[in-house]
Amino acid sequence: MVRLILVRHGQTDANLYRRIQGQSDGPLNATGREQVAILGRQLQGVHIDHIIASPLQRAYDTARAIAHYHRLDVVCSTAIVEWNCGMLDGLPADEFKEQVRGSGLPLSQFRPLGGETLTEVRQRAHSFMTDVLTRYDQQTVLICSHGDFLRTCVSLMRGITIEEASSIHLDNASCSVADHANGQWEITALNQPATTQALDGLSPHVS
Repeated sequence: MVRLILVRHGQTDANLYRRIQGQSDGPLNATGREQVAILGRQLQGVHIDHIIASPLQRAYDTARAIAHYHRLDVVCSTAIVEWNCGMLDGLPADEFKEQVRGSGLPLSQFRPLGGETLTEVRQRAHSFMTDVLTRYDQQTVLICSHGDFLRTCVSLMRGITIEEASSIHLDNASCSVADHANGQWEITALNQPATTQALDGLSPHVS
């Protein structure tokens, strides 16, 4: 079995003010730093073999807050960087929704100027997850990434479309847990917030 712990980075100002944040490199804000500190403490008793993070600062700093308790290095991978939303980066989220509606295209096929489609993001996610299954058999890997990228991972695990997965909400500094065994994924926890409580879905691997 391979276990993935999927972590979304802590809050940034773009998240707070509901602005599109693709591959721009906004840092965690004060709330985000507090969130990831709580998350790191929350995960300190959970067995983790490897930590892989998006190289964007908000994800890397979130991963470091967790790695601090595990004596692990954070390995960065551009494969799990956020959706490249091109010229939409920094614009209000409502403007993005309006552009998708105006395009007449399904969400999965919409390509913002200078960016990529979410289908392409999902292809990245598929390649990355296949590589993880090959490299890390019988291990627990924590992935620290971004909302849109992680939703594409969930869509692959559940066998649903990008459009169906778009309604899945992942809070800042939240964890989701997925196990892969016998050729199938099972999501045992989804969108667990950073709190002082134990995470659901992790008890079998608590050290």
